[in-house]
Amino acid sequence: MPAFQTTPFKEPIKLLVPGIPAYLWGSYNDKTGPTFGYVISDSAAATVGTVVFQITQGNIPIVGSLITVRGTANSGGVFNVVNATVLTVTTNDYGVCTVTYAISSTSQASAADAGQVEIPQPEIAEALTAVSSVPVAMPYNNVNANLNQALTAVVSFPSLPTSVIVSLQQAVIDLDSEYATVAVVATVSGGAVTAAGSQITVDPTLGRFFRFSNGAVVGGTLPSIVAKLLL
Repeated sequence: MPAFQTTPFKEPIKLLVPGIPAYLWGSYNDKTGPTFGYVISDSAAATVGTVVFQITQGNIPIVGSLITVRGTANSGGVFNVVNATVLTVTTNDYGVCTVTYAISSTSQASAADAGQVEIPQPEIAEALTAVSSVPVAMPYNNVNANLNQALTAVVSFPSLPTSVIVSLQQAVIDLDSEYATVAVVATVSGGAVTAAGSQITVDPTLGRFFRFSNGAVVGGTLPSIVAKLLL
C-alpha cells in the first residue's frame, strides 16, 4: 500500500468491513487458495532438504512461505514438516516445482518419493519506513459491527529493524494534521518485538478515519512490515 497522501487527487479511502481484515501495510491474496501438489522426489544435504513436486492447484510459491509436507518415506520421513519456511524456489513450464527448507540433519541423493505438499498464501510485507499509512474509514449505523466500534490492530515484521514504534491513529476528518495517536501497537527494541507484543484491541474507538504511523526506523536489514485492522 502507498504511504499517506495529502493531495486531493489521492485514491478513495477504503471502507472497513466487519469481519474482513484491512491491510494498511502489506497485503494478502484471499482470492486464491493454497498451493497444493504431489511429491516426485527429494534429496538432502546436511540440514537443508530439497523436494520436487507437481503443482496441481494454486500459485507458484515464493521464498518465505510456510510449507507443510506429509506422507514422504525416504530417510525416515525427515522431509515431512509442518510450517517450515521455504528457502528457495525454482519451477518449470510444466508446473514442476523444486523447493528447499530446513530439516533434521541427514544426507540423501535425489530419490523418488511420494507425499503431499501444501503451502498457504502468505502475507506480503512491504518496506518499513518512517511514514504514515493510507487511512481506512469506519462505517457507521452498521448493525453487523460492534456498536462500540472496537478495532483490533495487528502488526508484524518479517524483517525486523533494530528499533521502531508503530502507533494506531484516528481522525474525525481525513487531514494529516488532525490524526492523533490512539495507542502504540508495536514496539521493536534491540532487534526484537517487546514483551507487550504487536496486537491491541481498542474499544470504544470513536474516530472516523484510522491509519498506522511508523516512528523513526533504526537499523535492520531491509526491514519490512505487515499491518492490518479488523472491525
